[in-house]
Parts: sequence; C-alpha cells; structure tokens
Amino acid sequence: MRMNFEEEHELDLVEDLFDYLDIDGPDKEQMYTLYGIFKKDMIEEPIFINLVQVGYNSKKSKHPLFRGKPEGFEHICTRESKHSGKRHFDPERTNKIHWIKTVINHRQDPRVKYFERIHYKGQNQQYYWLKDKDYVVIIREITVKLQLVTAFKVDELNRNNFKRWYEDYHK
Repeated sequence: MRMNFEEEHELDLVEDLFDYLDIDGPDKEQMYTLYGIFKKDMIEEPIFINLVQVGYNSKKSKHPLFRGKPEGFEHICTRESKHSGKRHFDPERTNKIHWIKTVINHRQDPRVKYFERIHYKGQNQQYYWLKDKDYVVIIREITVKLQLVTAFKVDELNRNNFKRWYEDYHK
C-alpha cells in the first residue's frame, strides 16, 4: 500500500509568534524573543536577494519601547498614526516579525506576489505580498543596496491598492 503524504510548505505554517501581545507593548521576555529574531534574521544570518544583503535602518530608536535598538526594528513593530505622524506599537505587525525571512526566502513561490513601485522619495521599492495570509514585506532599493523598510498585515484599503499595483506591474 502506497501512502502519499504531501509535505507542508513553510509558507503554510507561518503563525503568530505569541498567543497574546499587549497593545501597550511586549513584556520583557517577549521583547527579548522579538529582538533575538530580528538580530538573527538581519545580522547573524542575514537575508539576501539576488546575492545582495538586505540591510535595515541601524540608527538608534528614540521610541520609548525601542530606545537604543535600531529604527529598522522599531519600524517593523510599530505603525505610523495618520493623525499624529507618531509611531505606535502594533501587536499584529510585531507578532509576525518571524514571517519576514520566510516570505523573502520563498519569493519564487507563486503564493508570494511580487511587484515594484517607485516610493514618493524616488526610490524603487520591492513588494513581497503573501496574498493568502494578507502579509507584505517591503524592501527599498537604495543605490545598489537593499533595505528592509517594513512588513505588516495588509488591511482592506491596502489590499485593493496592492491588487491594482500588482496587476499594473505585470501588464
């Protein structure tokens, strides 16, 4: 008797890191885990795209929760308020920090929708959209270097924009 077991793909297995993250920010142990993932994925075993290492904004954060840590880390754990312009902790975004490397490493998978757009400051940005999980990783091309800009759960407004941008890019 022959059994056919289909191996589950890493993209199918991505789940939130913690069962609960408080809206006010991670506790000490959660922060240790989150920053450990960031350091591992961005510094110790960095992400490469076409042999180019993906960097991050290493300027020290002044945000109360992330003071002294890189702004690149702060940026993937916070969301900018459209009203105040200040960045606020975003548990949903933060809880998926470990998805970034998985999505980039599986960018050739048909579930990851790739497109590019010019950022308002004139730099090209690469979008890696794991559509079925509504999650996107954004990488900015800075001269010949690449920089992780952010990654987040896609909301309804973004979903419509991403769909249109993806279709426009592939025309």
